[in-house]
Amino acid sequence: MGVGVLSPGKINAHWAHPFGCSPTQLTALPTLSRNRAMERVLELLRVPCPNAGCSETFAFAETSTHVKHCPFTQPTCPFTSCDFTCSFKDLYEHCGYAKHCEDSYMFECGTPVFIHPVSGKRVILKEQTTDEGEGEVVVVECFDTPQGRLFHACCIGPGTAKFSYDLHMYSSSGDSCLFQSKLKRVREVSNEPPCKHVMLVHSSMCPNYKFYICIKQETY
Repeated sequence: MGVGVLSPGKINAHWAHPFGCSPTQLTALPTLSRNRAMERVLELLRVPCPNAGCSETFAFAETSTHVKHCPFTQPTCPFTSCDFTCSFKDLYEHCGYAKHCEDSYMFECGTPVFIHPVSGKRVILKEQTTDEGEGEVVVVECFDTPQGRLFHACCIGPGTAKFSYDLHMYSSSGDSCLFQSKLKRVREVSNEPPCKHVMLVHSSMCPNYKFYICIKQETY
């Protein structure tokens, strides 16, 4: 088997092109050209939202962005034992049904709430609001890892309001740990541990602890 050799002023063609094509053969290959007329048509094309109940239309290129933030997109209920799907508009009300009300917490922005997150079970918090069906739904997740326990919070659904949160843990030994982060909005809650914006707590603090979350609305 031959071996390509590099020498000054000369490059073996099979070394430079692993598929065995010489520079002359490569230039003979067909090239793709942009269809600018079709691109222009797609730019001008307006399409309806695929979600039932939404009457908005938008540019074809904006489809994925709209669906991501559309209040009529159908997310799955964040409770682990429930596979019910509904629109973002109905999610707040669904989480308050008798089936879930005992497993969820109410929160007001700026007020700490005691929660007890455990691995494999999500903590659901509903915003205390006077506007029926208009509050935020926040999910706190907990994952056991070889390095310790991961805690993470996110907000389900679209919206223009921005939030941050504090997680404050107190162990039975008197140690404490504070984590602060922005509250990211998501379409659905994943069962996979996130790779960033997480609180990692050493296993020695995990058996007995008190846990508080304080959600704050950003005003700037």
